[in-house]
Amino acid sequence: MVSEPVLIKQILVKEFYKFRNRPKPVDRPHDSGEILFDARDDHWKRIRAIASPAFTSGKLRRMYPLIDECCRDFLAALDRDVVSATSGHLEVDIKRVMSAFTMDVIASTSFATKTNTYSDPNNPFITTVKGIIDKNRWQILLDTVLPTFMTQNPVYKPRTSDGTSGFAFIIDVSRRLISERKKSGHKRHDLLQLLIDAEKEADNSSSNETVKSGPKSTATTDAVDTGGHHVNKGVDELMAEKQALSGVAAKRLTEAEIVAQCLLFFIVGYETTATTLSYCTYELALNPDIQDMLVAETAEAVDEDTGDIDYETLCRLPYLDAVISETLRHYPTSLRLEREAMDEVVLSTGGSDLKCDKGVVVNIPVYAIHHDPDHYPDPFAFKPDRFLAHNRHHIKPYTYLPFGAGPRNCIAIRFALLEAKLAMVKLVNQFRFYRVPDTDVPATFYPGRNVITAQRLILGVEKR
Repeated sequence: MVSEPVLIKQILVKEFYKFRNRPKPVDRPHDSGEILFDARDDHWKRIRAIASPAFTSGKLRRMYPLIDECCRDFLAALDRDVVSATSGHLEVDIKRVMSAFTMDVIASTSFATKTNTYSDPNNPFITTVKGIIDKNRWQILLDTVLPTFMTQNPVYKPRTSDGTSGFAFIIDVSRRLISERKKSGHKRHDLLQLLIDAEKEADNSSSNETVKSGPKSTATTDAVDTGGHHVNKGVDELMAEKQALSGVAAKRLTEAEIVAQCLLFFIVGYETTATTLSYCTYELALNPDIQDMLVAETAEAVDEDTGDIDYETLCRLPYLDAVISETLRHYPTSLRLEREAMDEVVLSTGGSDLKCDKGVVVNIPVYAIHHDPDHYPDPFAFKPDRFLAHNRHHIKPYTYLPFGAGPRNCIAIRFALLEAKLAMVKLVNQFRFYRVPDTDVPATFYPGRNVITAQRLILGVEKR
């Protein structure tokens, strides 16, 4: 267990090559070696180098209209529910509401599929993903204690209503879409298309070419796009990413690799962003003064007649960024980071050396670090001001890790922030969220999960 910021930087950045892998996963339902999250060594390096350009701000800007369309559908559905409620006051489990929205976004941006999640909760996409993710606590316990049994026993594999494996369903849909697009030449500005284009661009290059990473690389040109979420970003981090992804032969992603990344984005993108949006809305309901300040900022940014906001303006709202940042500090999507020592390593703490043997798995307790009063005074209070420009210098590097750090940080940071920010701007400008008698304060969480999952988050909603 490592919680010292100096050591965290050494593990994730300075000595990245010696801690380049996550621990080997124990039996997955899919060939996890193709998935970026689980890939190891040169295989990870190749996938990351080819896939990274798909997540630049320029590429994601093209996807903005798709996310905006999902927001419109989301607001229209919520508006109908509020209007039909008694006296225009609706009580909802905000987790359910946000999960429906993020399901719609990830289906649209990854698979060109409209789930109609608000009117058709039995849509195969919805039931399949929920079957994969929404495990009860006993299944989670068994996954931890008996992982091989759980993944090899068909009784416990997520399935669709017709008995098909849930993972197989998503994989089959991905393959069908890839085949159709290659045959028709039809393009759509979504994640699947970005990965297909990355495949074609790489395939059209010469066999001697390499995927370059330099001063104009993805890491450098987009370093400021994530605002406060890159408080760790500096020369060391940029150089580590440059070195980690340099010298990769420009080979294409295989179809299996494209499918694997689509599966990863679907499963991870659905739950994590829904969780962040849920807790953000929950905190706004408990802190109406913060909600009012956010509304004041966003009201000046959106079009008065249409409620629209353009990409550039959205990315420049400081208080919105601070609210999202504080949500991710208080409720990090992952409780810990893990890295495996690939060689014997001696880490320096400044006063003494720490030996780490080959094969040792190092745990970095993100939640504990985010709630350490030495790093964040009054850590259990929701204070977005921590992340405003005039306060950000107080944040110690490598004490804020919602997306990890170093070359193996979350590849989809920009996508996740774009989705969360756009949703929050639209929501707070149209609705007010407030505490009701059934609101749990503090929230009650399910035990034994690597994601902080509340049992329920009941809030009141009314139109502004």
